[in-house]
Amino acid sequence: MQQKTRIAWLDIAKGMSIILVVIYHTLLYHDFHEIAPDLYARLSSIMTPIRMPLFFTVSGFLAASAVQASWRDFLRRKIWLLVYLFAIWSTARWLFFRYVQTNALVPAEGSDPYQLIEMWWAPNTGIRFIWALAIFMVATKLLSSAHHAATIAIAAVVSILAFGEHLPVDLFTHRNVLQYFVFFLFGCWYGKSVVGTITERPVLTAFGGFLLFAALYLLRWRLQAVEKGSWALLSSIAGLAWFCGTAVLMSRLQPVLHAFAYFGRNTLPVYVTHVMIVSLLVAAIAALVKAHAASGYVTAPLVVVVAIGLSLAIKAVAHRSGAGWLYAPPAGRKRRAIAA
Repeated sequence: MQQKTRIAWLDIAKGMSIILVVIYHTLLYHDFHEIAPDLYARLSSIMTPIRMPLFFTVSGFLAASAVQASWRDFLRRKIWLLVYLFAIWSTARWLFFRYVQTNALVPAEGSDPYQLIEMWWAPNTGIRFIWALAIFMVATKLLSSAHHAATIAIAAVVSILAFGEHLPVDLFTHRNVLQYFVFFLFGCWYGKSVVGTITERPVLTAFGGFLLFAALYLLRWRLQAVEKGSWALLSSIAGLAWFCGTAVLMSRLQPVLHAFAYFGRNTLPVYVTHVMIVSLLVAAIAALVKAHAASGYVTAPLVVVVAIGLSLAIKAVAHRSGAGWLYAPPAGRKRRAIAA
């Protein structure tokens, strides 16, 4: 599926997903330092079924044409870029948390050079989603000749089992692959038709998705009436409808369109650098406010805004100073091989 023009609301949806991820990590570090407001933490927890399914579904849609390319072009233009980015930024994070600051959430990160080898099969940081994208793309191409509906049904069952903790998978990064593959597959194989439907009926999609999401939340957390794995998958689907419909409506407002679509077109720099920025900022704030959780109502939004802004600024400075190789292989920086 060749996309010659970008669909604005998809950029908005992807921008929403990266903002939710930054909020999540910001609150995790606030919580470690005991300055996380309970209200913010609860709201972020409610978004758990939406953050990464939204990212991977949109990524699957955007990767559809690449998956249909020849294996040579596919490996050279897509997989090599992901492997390169994973190597660069996993190493950067390892160096940062070894020599600049201890990672409060994962203290072992940066402690052992062996981690730079182990990361290729058992990554233990947020950069794992680049690793997962490469796996999803190769797996999707290998499965391209299989019956699509049956394959997605099997992936959905695996997702339910993984979300429900019924599979003996200890490492969370491996578990994430099993949980989220179905969303990438669906976006890649059925995204075109679904995108058209959502674009035509955004209000119905957003409102229906929100109502279903709210009902599932009530059934699971208030009444304990839905099994955990099934609830997670269904809530993700409902959340996707809610956020995608909302993204279409947001795309009709020009100021909102420009702001959020810009984030959607520039998720990579935010994704790879924000955790390092957040960890530094929150540690500094915690040293000043001394575990006053009420301060988090102001500092958490401030950290989110600063982390996103600095991440984008770092990329701009890198490109102007000849360090664009941080975001793309030197020979291919001019080719936008991935909408990350």
